[in-house]
Amino acid sequence: MWHDTYLKAVLQPDYTYASEHLLPHLFDSLTAHALMLDSVGVAHAAEAARLLQAMRREPFPPYDPLVEDVFFTVDRGLASLNPPAAGALRTALSRNDLDMTIYRLAARLRLMRALFRVLNLRRTLLAFADREIDTIIVAYTHHQPAQPTTLAHYLTAVENNLARDTQRMFEALARVNLSPMGAVALGGTSFPIDRFRTAELLGFERPIENTYDAVSASDWQVEVASVITVTSTTLSRVLHDLLFWASRGLLALEDGLVQGSSVMPQKRNPVALEHARTKFSKAIGMTQSVILSSHNVPFGDINDPGPDMQPPLSSMWQEFREGVELMTASLQNPVINREKWLHEARRGESPITELADAITRKTGCGFRVAHGRVKTLLNQLHDEERTIDTLTLGDLQGIGVDISSAELQSALNPAEFIARRTTLGGPAPSVMRGELDDAHERLQADFARHEGLTGRFMASRAQLEGAGGERPPGG
Repeated sequence: MWHDTYLKAVLQPDYTYASEHLLPHLFDSLTAHALMLDSVGVAHAAEAARLLQAMRREPFPPYDPLVEDVFFTVDRGLASLNPPAAGALRTALSRNDLDMTIYRLAARLRLMRALFRVLNLRRTLLAFADREIDTIIVAYTHHQPAQPTTLAHYLTAVENNLARDTQRMFEALARVNLSPMGAVALGGTSFPIDRFRTAELLGFERPIENTYDAVSASDWQVEVASVITVTSTTLSRVLHDLLFWASRGLLALEDGLVQGSSVMPQKRNPVALEHARTKFSKAIGMTQSVILSSHNVPFGDINDPGPDMQPPLSSMWQEFREGVELMTASLQNPVINREKWLHEARRGESPITELADAITRKTGCGFRVAHGRVKTLLNQLHDEERTIDTLTLGDLQGIGVDISSAELQSALNPAEFIARRTTLGGPAPSVMRGELDDAHERLQADFARHEGLTGRFMASRAQLEGAGGERPPGG
């Protein structure tokens, strides 16, 4: 009989978690194992597979302190229906390889869902950018106004980053999608099993070639946590900007994503963005639990990177999912104050780099000298408490620069500043349209890749669930 403390602190919570999150993967793994055993001639394995397909459609038994875990619940139930089938199923099977298979299947599903949500966020960003190719904003560096650009340029930069995150997720998925089944406890088995067949049935790419590695490794879980950390960190930075813009009235969320105040009637708090930021912070916090559970522990089958790691992983997936969903909803229909942003660009000093460029082109003095002259001019304006839109030709002549009025106005025009930035990746609308076309094409390829994998994994699940199957007696 188990100690009450161990029951309450470990066995019952593990049973509850597995019942809520892991049962489909448990039945998939056991059914695939049974079908493989039947294919190599193990007697009664086919009956085990049919009964498992039937048992998974029945309500799963509640927690019983006399039964250690969900595996033994299934084992006991199968034995009550057909002892030879239960005996066959236990051939070349350990909870060591079974558990790691279940965890990989669960991670595969959650990673595929996370990928789909990131793809939807990318689609939302690109649709937003399509509408804002000509919307002028002031970009900041070191928390100070820097240069004019477009909102589309910013949004496409974020989508570019998420496209790399998407590739990281696909690459992590390739290392998750490997089969531990057949490793048994750690040394394999003397039975003539077919590990490739089991991997194929479960939709895995292939078996893990070393059986010790199959039951011991946690690198794939740490990698998944690291990918979520990278993506969450990027999105938290974007949220910082969105909240900054919202605080200055440059961006407003639709009514269903803001909250008012019980005291201040004017308040429209962008709470969806705040909650998204918190979600990503919590996701990153959970990833540290995952990483630390694998730190400084033996390289073998142990609980730290096994069952004890699964709840933090689940919380990580949930927080990340909710953060991405909140962010996607927030970016679908925001209100952009284009006039206010344009006013900031015209009145501020962000276009001043182009004046130095214009002086360089006009005089041939070199950008270093032109930069110094413009710096002197700015200092003069600051001393006189003037803005750059008050600059005159006389001011320029005072620093030894002779350009026309048209050249001065063009140099200080934010729209012309942007239109001249036609280098690869620049914000000029002529360049941005092509960049957006490429981004849409890349996104569609990623959606197609995801769809192909989804079809493969769903077909595997459908085969293992079985279209029919006999019902347990009395079921």
